[in-house]
Amino acid sequence: MADHMKFLYAILLFTITAESVFSLPMAAPSSDTSGPHFISIQGPRVVTAGVRTDFTCSADCTPECTYTWQVSGQQVEGKAVTLTLDGHRDSVELECTALNPTSRDSQSTRKTVEINNPVMVVPTTSSNPLEGDAFSLACKGSGPGITTLWLKDNELFPTDSRMRFTDNNGTLVFSSLLPSDAGFYTCIVANSTIKVASRGYLLSFRTITVTIEGPDTVVAGVEHNFTCVPNCSLECSISWRFKQFPQGSFKASGTLVRWTPARPGLVQDFTCVAENKLAQRTAQYTKRVLVSGPPPTVPPSPPPKPSGSVMERPSFILLTLVCLQLLFALSA
Repeated sequence: MADHMKFLYAILLFTITAESVFSLPMAAPSSDTSGPHFISIQGPRVVTAGVRTDFTCSADCTPECTYTWQVSGQQVEGKAVTLTLDGHRDSVELECTALNPTSRDSQSTRKTVEINNPVMVVPTTSSNPLEGDAFSLACKGSGPGITTLWLKDNELFPTDSRMRFTDNNGTLVFSSLLPSDAGFYTCIVANSTIKVASRGYLLSFRTITVTIEGPDTVVAGVEHNFTCVPNCSLECSISWRFKQFPQGSFKASGTLVRWTPARPGLVQDFTCVAENKLAQRTAQYTKRVLVSGPPPTVPPSPPPKPSGSVMERPSFILLTLVCLQLLFALSA
């Protein structure tokens, strides 16, 4: 009987244990998500036109994020992108967006990349272009084994008897310039691996001159104004340059400089530069300014003397003497 009871007890205990085991909740799959955080773009800040360059986008993200690039209005998918920039621009902006595929959260970042373009069109004639004169342009970056194509205002242009190409199309020569030759000239160089568009040259018959308005001699401690006056029939930008920075209170804003010299005896050079980078043309003017001492101070006038002062006593003494004489005369 005792053995029978032990057997039943064992069955009951097994049943309770089994029910407890099988009734345990199953572990749910992990649903933790995070990010994207700390998104960044890895790659150089300066690239060379025509050279393949890699950029990589990364972010802290669980699960792994997907990445989308925006480059010059084009969309590219993937964590990395390879660019070969042609040199038409001075810089390009890259934008990368990281997206968490589970939470749909996203984060974006941007990077500005400067483009170094060694290919450029430069004038080989020392003087500025003038109608009727000879003139020539060189495509710097052209050479043997390189195909060179010339463009005017971003289009192919017809040539005539006044124009000829030399140095394997690397140089464009005008025997006599005409008004119709004015325009923006670029060249494209290519070989079996790269193709680069040059920085251009603006051929213009317009002129750039500049002068500075302001005094030649100034006084220490007094504010004086100097104005850069450009005369540019060709569009130009203005900048100030100094061999040594002006001593005293100084403020430059556009074409205007305000200067309060610190002390007399200074000699200050002001140089204003007018420039058109596309035409590769500049003009500058330098004004030398002498600083004199402050204006002489006028001493204040002495205050009025009070009554009874030394200046008035002689009149009082004279009056007394007159009175004494009258008294002696009356008593006689």
